[in-house]
Amino acid sequence: MVTTPLAGKIVVSIVSTVVQVSPPAWHIEYDVRNTSDATIWLVIDESLVFREEGDRIELSFARGRMQPAAHPFGYFDPTVVAIATGQRRRQSVDITWPSRLSDLWNDRREARPSPGEYDVSVRVGFAPTRSPPAPKTGEGVETPVLRWQEEAVSPPVRLTIPPYSSRP
Repeated sequence: MVTTPLAGKIVVSIVSTVVQVSPPAWHIEYDVRNTSDATIWLVIDESLVFREEGDRIELSFARGRMQPAAHPFGYFDPTVVAIATGQRRRQSVDITWPSRLSDLWNDRREARPSPGEYDVSVRVGFAPTRSPPAPKTGEGVETPVLRWQEEAVSPPVRLTIPPYSSRP
């Protein structure tokens, strides 16, 4: 793993959660704080990469690798926003259960975890520059983006997925 000057300098914290029972949903607010000595560029694409393993769920807003069978109509650089040294940015996400997912980034079209308790974390992507470099000769379009982007993850918080309502 390559260590960069920004590694460990970006702090992600879940600061507020609301669990809605009917229909089942989560509202999560999280902060991204820049404790580095330079401005960072936070990826704010609306693409969610959902990861579930046992009682752990990760909600990733970092630019991920496209699924092997994905056929996008084009590949665009991530949408970013600057966070200056010592500043923070509050982000929020609403997740309804079951949750529709983009098959461009996920290996399934729907997240339907069993009702119960989960340790939930949020992952973000960021970089030291506004945009990634152009691809090198023979390199795929997503390779420079994944090389440019660094990632940080929040400590988990415990959240409940309420029982799903039966629909008529």
